[in-house]
Amino acid sequence: MILAIIPRHDAFQISSHSRKRIFIHHEPLNQLLDKPIKVPDDAKSLHKDGLEFQQFGRHEEAISCFDKALEIEPHNAEFLYDKAISLQTMLRFEDAIKYYDAVLKIESDSFASLINKGLCLSTPSINRQEEALLCFEEALGIDPDDLGALSLKGYSLDSLGRYREAIGCFDKVLEQQPNELNISVNKGLALLHLGKYDEAIAYFDKVLEYEPDNLFASEWKKDAEKMREKDLFS
Repeated sequence: MILAIIPRHDAFQISSHSRKRIFIHHEPLNQLLDKPIKVPDDAKSLHKDGLEFQQFGRHEEAISCFDKALEIEPHNAEFLYDKAISLQTMLRFEDAIKYYDAVLKIESDSFASLINKGLCLSTPSINRQEEALLCFEEALGIDPDDLGALSLKGYSLDSLGRYREAIGCFDKVLEQQPNELNISVNKGLALLHLGKYDEAIAYFDKVLEYEPDNLFASEWKKDAEKMREKDLFS
């Protein structure tokens, strides 16, 4: 399952939590690249240029712009956050975490920074699930009703083997979004871990009813059926 990074300025987000959005008019890419290179000397313009590069996936150049902006305004949370976004997109998770931490020192209630830091911590290459869980819990302290953060808390709990607590999170999401298939799959997996094979199979069947080619639901259903059969004859 791929989880989205929360950009500070974009409408593309993992949750319903409202946050400041700035929509920038972008010229066609070829026009942008054909422009004579002018290096602005004010932080706002440098930051804007960084966002332009970021929009087109040119993250090294975006980071260079953000760095120059940060030389002028080293404690600007917005600049720090947007540099963290580029670092995270480049899979430089440890570096991104440092910049999200810098944002949180300035804005301790930055919901998006907590979520994105948690996503970095929960990646397989970092795998610091306890710390990720703390981030998602802090985010829920800011917005207790955010279903995206609640889902992420459930995933972290599941990764830590705290299956009953994970199911509690998934149930709260499913109360609001009963047809959220990713949550149904993950609840089924947690039930499978608990040895509740019939209940797990019921959730996998629900997913397969809507998505017959869902590989996770299909494979985990087979696992549940095999384990149930093994228990019957043990």
